[in-house]
Amino acid sequence: MPKKRTVVPLLALCIVLAAATGAARAAAQNDQGDFRWAVIPYAWLTGLNGTIGAKGYDTKVSAPCINLAKYLDIGAMIHLEGLYRERVGLFTDFNYSLLGDDASGKRISLDGKTSLLLTDIAAFYRFGAFPLGQAGGADMTLDLLAGARIWSLSLSLDGDRARGGRNIFENRSWADPIVGARAEFHFARYWLLSLRGGLGGFSVSSALTWDATATVGYTFWEHGTLLLGYRAVGVDHDEGSGKSAFKFDATLSGPILGLAFTF
Repeated sequence: MPKKRTVVPLLALCIVLAAATGAARAAAQNDQGDFRWAVIPYAWLTGLNGTIGAKGYDTKVSAPCINLAKYLDIGAMIHLEGLYRERVGLFTDFNYSLLGDDASGKRISLDGKTSLLLTDIAAFYRFGAFPLGQAGGADMTLDLLAGARIWSLSLSLDGDRARGGRNIFENRSWADPIVGARAEFHFARYWLLSLRGGLGGFSVSSALTWDATATVGYTFWEHGTLLLGYRAVGVDHDEGSGKSAFKFDATLSGPILGLAFTF
C-alpha cells in the first residue's frame, strides 16, 4: 500500500535562518577581534544509492535526489565554523535525513527506511591567503583538515512473506577518522568558489569513507553569502556476520542550497 510522505527539507533551514540572521546583525555591531565565525544553514537534497542490510539480509537501495518528493521525508542541515587569527579553526557539519524506498534484494523484497545522522567535526590549519594574478582583486585560501565523521544509522526493513512477514530494525553508530583539504577562491568582490574533499575510515570502523563538495557563492551583504553547489559522501561499512551482520555500503549525494552568515 503506498505511503504518504511529507517532504520538509527546508523546515529547519528556515528556523535556523531567522536565528542566524539576528546573531549576525548583532555581532556586526561588535569588534571582530581575533575570531571569525560562520553560521551556514543549508539544504542538502540528499539522494541515497547503495547496499544496506542487517541480520543477514541485504537490499539494494536507489533513492536519487531527483525523486526527492518520493524518498525524502525530512532533512535538517547546518555548518558551524570558527577561525582564530586567520590561521587555525574548527568546524562541524550536522546532517539529518529520513529516507525511504521500495527495494529488492536476494530472495526477498523489502520496503526500507533509513534514518541517518551524519556529523563531521574537524580542525583545520590555514596556510594563508595567496593572490591570484597581478591585479590584486582575487585570492585563494588553502586549509588542511583532520577530524572525525560520526555516523548514527537507524535501519528499518519491512519484510514480505518470504520471511514470514517479520520486520528488521537495527540502530548502529560509529566514527571514522578523516583527513582532507579545502580551497576557497575569491573573485573580485562578490563571488567565491569553494572546493573541499577528503578520505577516511582506514579500516578503523569503516573500510573507507570519502567526501567531495563544490559550492559557488555570491555575497549580497557584508555578512551574507548565497551558496549553491553539490556534495557527495560515500562509505563502505561492514561489521559482524550471520544474524549480527550489518552493512552500509552507500553514497549520499545531491545539490546544496544555503546561506552563509559571517561575523
